[in-house]
Parts: sequence; structure tokens; C-alpha cells
Amino acid sequence: MKGLFDELLAFFGIPAMPANLGEMIPWLFSVLFSVCLVLYVLGFIAQLVRGFNR
Repeated sequence: MKGLFDELLAFFGIPAMPANLGEMIPWLFSVLFSVCLVLYVLGFIAQLVRGFNR
């Protein structure tokens, strides 16, 4: 399972899991930022689709 998780992180360009708390805060920020960015883009696409369907 850890190998799959590491491959998924590498696919999205996110560095590997941090070893300590000092490295975890920036890592967690980058992961949360990536997730928010993906959700924003998907929401924007959904709004475009709704707009074209009206």
C-alpha cells in the first residue's frame, strides 16, 4: 500500500512523505493546495457545462 501511495504522490509531483513534523507542515500545505486546485478546476468545468446547457 505504501508503494502505491508513493507512486501516486510522484505522479502528481508531490514529494514523498515527510520524516518529521518540521517537514510535514509544508508537505501538508502542498497536498491541501493541490487538492483545492483540482476541486476548483473541476468546479469551473462543471459551471461551464451548466452554462452551455442553458
